[in-house]
Amino acid sequence: MTEEQKGYQFPCELSIKVIGDDHNDYLQFVIDTIADIAGELEETLITTRKSGGDKYLSVTVPFTAHSRDQLETIYQSLNEDYRTRFII
Repeated sequence: MTEEQKGYQFPCELSIKVIGDDHNDYLQFVIDTIADIAGELEETLITTRKSGGDKYLSVTVPFTAHSRDQLETIYQSLNEDYRTRFII
């Protein structure tokens, strides 16, 4: 299956929303993980939101995706951390 058949035409602008346990500097982990794989991020565009009980943190990170493999690497790296609950 080609990249176009999978629904993306690379490079493309995407945002990933990551939700995880808000401790041990989870925000910085998310930013560093995506930046290490995708390259420099525009940190002023990153948004966060805490859950009602302050247990979870939602982090939305816009970036330029260059390939399906790059996206899969980002998802896998974020999922490997025990704090990560969801990736949208």
